[in-house]
Parts: sequence; C-alpha cells; structure tokens
Amino acid sequence: MTVTAKFATRISLIAALLLIAIVAYNLFQPPMTICGNLDPAYQPIIAFELARSVPDLHAIFGDAPGACRQAVTARFAFINTADNYLFIPLYGIFLFFFFRAIRARDEKLARLGAVLILAACLADYVENTCLFAIAANPDVHGGALSLLPWATGVKWMGLAIAGALGGIILSRAGGVRWLIAALCLAGFAAVTLAMIDPHTYGRYASGGVTISWVIFLIADAIFLFRRPAVQMN
Repeated sequence: MTVTAKFATRISLIAALLLIAIVAYNLFQPPMTICGNLDPAYQPIIAFELARSVPDLHAIFGDAPGACRQAVTARFAFINTADNYLFIPLYGIFLFFFFRAIRARDEKLARLGAVLILAACLADYVENTCLFAIAANPDVHGGALSLLPWATGVKWMGLAIAGALGGIILSRAGGVRWLIAALCLAGFAAVTLAMIDPHTYGRYASGGVTISWVIFLIADAIFLFRRPAVQMN
C-alpha cells in the first residue's frame, strides 16, 4: 500500500490531537508530591529521567523508605505505564508520519528524521525499563542508573535533531518560514544544553522538544485543510 502525503498527514494529525487530549488530562491531575528537595520548578518526571546519581534520586524519592516514597513510586509507575502504552506510540506515529508527509520536500532529510523518531521511541522504552528498576531501589547506583543517561540521551537528542530537521525542511518553502527553522533549532539547543548539564538546564528539555511538535501540528493542519491554488488560464 502506497502512503500518500495527504494520508500520512491525516494519520499524523489524528495522533497529535490524541496527544493533546492526554496533555489536557494531565493538566487536571493533582501535582506530584516529592519526598526530597527537588526544585519546584523542575518537572519531577523529567528530573527522574535525567537523574545521574543517587543524590539526584533522593531529591525526588527522599533518602529513606516510607509512605511518601511509596506514593511517588506508584505515581511514576502509572506515568511510565501510560507512557509505554499511549504516549510513546502516539508521538511516534505523529512524528513518523509527519516526516512521511513531507518527504517530497526533501527525501533524504525526511527519511533521516523518520529513522531518528523510531530510534527515539525504542530508546524511550529502554528508558522506562530503567526507570521502573531504579524506582524499586533509588538508594543504590545500579546498572539501570548507569544505562539511563544513554537511553535518555538517544531519546531526547533523537527528538531534538528530528525537530531541527523538520524545521529546516519546512523553512525551504521560503518567505518568513526561516523563522520555523530558527525556532526548531532553538529547541534543539535547549535539549542539547539539558543533556550536557541536566542539573542546570534539564527543566528546559521538554519545552525544547515541544517547540517543534507544536510547529509540526500546525503544519499538519495547514497541509490537510488548505485549498489548492486556483490555476489561471
């Protein structure tokens, strides 16, 4: 079956809208109670993903077992399970088919973007496997915590590079679309800084990726609903 650009755009847009529904649902959930001294401005799930040491984990889980830690562990288990079954598949479909939809604009870059998305999704599953293992015993620096930076690095940088590539492809239509590339590259820079220094810039990783996702969502809607140009004789 040949996937046309319009069909790919439709699939991408539907997945993006379902992602928005999940985000909207999360906005109405009570904030997570943290047992340690994590900066309130640092999103707990991102801090967990970017944890690199036992002190990083204690900032989230506290430094001793107890009811608070059990509650945090249960909340993370729910988040990561939903991530495995809903969020990863949906963002993977959204982004993979977005690159399929724009492949006619630049076949090589679009193919590379699609491959990076698949790699990021696989890395995300590895990341979640690590997070489940770490949450079971956040007082020990085990193999899962050693593997976590590699999994998160592949995931976040894969998404960031794909975002930059998508921005570059979209910007080639000319006009003020160079701003699209600039915004996506800014998102790439934010994620890169987060990977280099999670303690200082980790809180900006999610926002850096979100920039390109919002642009791609808008592009999907424009591509799908715009009227074709009228040919003049």
